[in-house]
Amino acid sequence: MSFQKKLLAFAAVSALSAATAVPAMALENEFHGMFKFMGYQTNALAGGDTKDILRKDAHSGFFAEQRARIMYIAKANDNLKLVTHFELDTRFGGIASNHNGTAGYKGTTGNDSGNLDADQLTLETKNIYLDFNEPATGANFKVGLQPWADAYGSLFLLADMTGAIGTKKVDAFTGQLGWFRFDDNTLANDITGPGQFTADLIVADGKFAVSKDITVGATYYNIQNDTGLAATAPYELLHMVGVNADVNVGPANIKPFAAYQWGEKNSATDISAYLLGAVGKVKAGPGAVNFSGFYLSGDKGGTNNNAFQAVTAGTTYFNPANMWLLIRPNQAVNTSTSLTGNDISVGGRGAIGVFAGYDGAMGKTFYNANVGYMRTAEARGAEKKSLGTEVNAQIGYKIYDNLTASAAAAYVFLGDAMNGKGTDRIATYAQTADADNPYLVNLQLSYAF
Repeated sequence: MSFQKKLLAFAAVSALSAATAVPAMALENEFHGMFKFMGYQTNALAGGDTKDILRKDAHSGFFAEQRARIMYIAKANDNLKLVTHFELDTRFGGIASNHNGTAGYKGTTGNDSGNLDADQLTLETKNIYLDFNEPATGANFKVGLQPWADAYGSLFLLADMTGAIGTKKVDAFTGQLGWFRFDDNTLANDITGPGQFTADLIVADGKFAVSKDITVGATYYNIQNDTGLAATAPYELLHMVGVNADVNVGPANIKPFAAYQWGEKNSATDISAYLLGAVGKVKAGPGAVNFSGFYLSGDKGGTNNNAFQAVTAGTTYFNPANMWLLIRPNQAVNTSTSLTGNDISVGGRGAIGVFAGYDGAMGKTFYNANVGYMRTAEARGAEKKSLGTEVNAQIGYKIYDNLTASAAAAYVFLGDAMNGKGTDRIATYAQTADADNPYLVNLQLSYAF
């Protein structure tokens, strides 16, 4: 290498070192994240259509995928930080496109880094928000793209959303007030600017610690949907009030909740709907017994004015159930579905679910086993109500403090609403009579830091 090249290289390294040293002295840099590999053998993800989970002689196959999440936090001090969170999903072998541009058809093209020779753009923005404590009031504020979950087991909404929320604690009381915008200017063929057709969520939440063992809470959620898509949107105006509690009784922790909704649907129909539920855990032996359940009101006639309204079907979960197939799973990576295509309200029919399980650990080995049952709250016409019963189990090993490996299996005994004869079935979800019972085997490797 010539002297001139050495001099240029030294200058470049010196400049880079100086540039990186300046923010490092001013900020505390935090890096967190995770990597999860999952392999599946299943007949429950046969082709991407909602009904493909319930086909007679459904094709089974093995596929693998991975998810990585990287979080960088720029912390100026204990009262101010910027949180950024990114996600990268990859199907082994890639997710290609067919001639119609839809995913799931075999091939060698498509925007997935799992394709041969990789080199695809798969970085997704998950969160970017400012988190700070306002000195005059002592309140905490989060402004930007951030995660938010309701106080009702995520039956209403669990999502990453753009908005702002403030939290203030005064003695035993903690209050929250927030605003989120989850739709802006999506009216078809619209030529106006942003802010004209929007959907907003207002959140007011309060909790009071009665004692160290009892906390009670109340919430008010309001959605105004002015997108102009009244024909397809679930509502134009929605109010939701609810109460919840967190109670410790001896070895048991119980979290009951209830909520009521009212509002307007398509400018003419009044909404009147509700939910009830509870989540509990009782210490027993080396682990704990878990139990949970919910009731979502439904509508017999198909107008759905008495059906509990989630924000959208894809943003509802009920993670306490610990299901893989009855409800959208809480352990899946990128490819996931449920018996009802992730619509927990079953097309406005409402739903009843009861679940129980046991989880524990012995040394570096952990395990859990669960059973759950779901049915619709209301039937339409001659439809039956029973959706199915799932049994599942998982066993894992802690290789390191932050690296685990596990294997799980799940099986669903379909109810008459899913594999019955003729009009017994819910046609939206059940494609054929005498459908094969869905099953799933999962292998998992998970690293968190």
